Parts: sequence; structure tokens; C-alpha cells
Amino acid sequence: MIQINLLPPEYRKAESTPIARFVAIIAGAVLVTSALVAYGYVHYNELRGVREVRGATEAEFTNKKLQADISKSLQTEINAYEARRKAITKVASSRVLQSRKLDELLDVFHNGGDKSAYFVWLKSLSVKPPRASRRGKQTTGGTISFGGFSETIEFSRITNLREAVQKDTFYEDMQGISSPVFKAHFWDDDKLPRSAGKFSFDLTLKPLGWRRSNKKKK
Repeated sequence: MIQINLLPPEYRKAESTPIARFVAIIAGAVLVTSALVAYGYVHYNELRGVREVRGATEAEFTNKKLQADISKSLQTEINAYEARRKAITKVASSRVLQSRKLDELLDVFHNGGDKSAYFVWLKSLSVKPPRASRRGKQTTGGTISFGGFSETIEFSRITNLREAVQKDTFYEDMQGISSPVFKAHFWDDDKLPRSAGKFSFDLTLKPLGWRRSNKKKK
């Protein structure tokens, strides 16, 4: 049946909202409200916690990086000192402390003031640096040459001196000692002594760094 409402619009009864549309509107409002509540919770609670964790992590990273930079700086200094130590060791192994060797040799000459075995005085003393072979490797550490006079012309006094040199710790750095060049020398003046034994020796040093080479072999 068809019904027609002939009343003016102002007198007509308002039509009610359909149930399906009303339910859809309510559901949409609930969803929007839930979304807003979820966003607020995430933004103001979870996100704040994440930001706090991020801030703590960044602070810890900055601290660790500072410690790493300090460690690298210290390691650089350690490397520099180690390089310097190696350089000093290399220089020390490539040279002989001639002042120490000469001091030891003079102690042998003095012999603690005992003149019973030998009594000599020097006239010449020279030190020559090592010579490199054709391959660039040093075969010796150089030479020490000395000469002078013995109080007597007895050859045994010079051989005693040679044996004393070989037995002393001074000789540890030596590769060999020459046979003595000896000659009796006489003076015709009125001074004393009237005669003396003139002698000379050549000492050959071991190659530089021989102690370190021996340690490596052991």
C-alpha cells in the first residue's frame, strides 16, 4: 500500500536514523577513539621509554668512544716508545763502547800495581772501525792496536802481558790477538833505563752484535 503525506514539511514527523547506519557510526566512533587512545599510550609511554633507552645508549656510546680514543692515544705513545727502544737497541748493538773497552785494557796494563809478571808503559794506542765485506756483512768489529815498552828486554814479560789480556773479561769481545812484535831497544844516553823491550799488538774485535746473535741461536 502506498502512503502519501500531504502535510507541509514543518508539520511532518522526523524520520529516525536507520539502525544499520547508527551501528556503523557508533562503531566508527569507537574505532577512532581506540586509535587515539592507542596513539596516546604509545606516544607518551612506550615512546618515552624508547627515548630514554636511546639517550642512555647514546651516553654510553659517547663514554665508550672517549675511552677508546684515550686507549688509542696511549697505544700510539706505547708504539712510539717501543720504536724508540728498538732503535736504541739497534744502535747499541751496532757499536762498541770503546771507552769501556779501553778502560778495561788499561786495567790489564796496570795489573793492580803488581809488577812481578810484567811492567809496561804505552807509547801508542789506536782504534779502527770495522770494515764491511763485499756482501756488506761485517766480518769483524774493528781493531785495537797498541804498542809501548817493557821495563826489561825479557821476551817472557811480553808473553805474560799477552796471556793476561786473553784471560781478562776484556777479551770476551775480541776475535783474536796478534803475536807480539818485540825488539830489544837500547839507549846510549845517561838516563834510565838503559834498555827496554819495544813491543806492539793488534786486537781484532768480534763482529758488532755478536752477543745478540748468540742469544738468538740459544
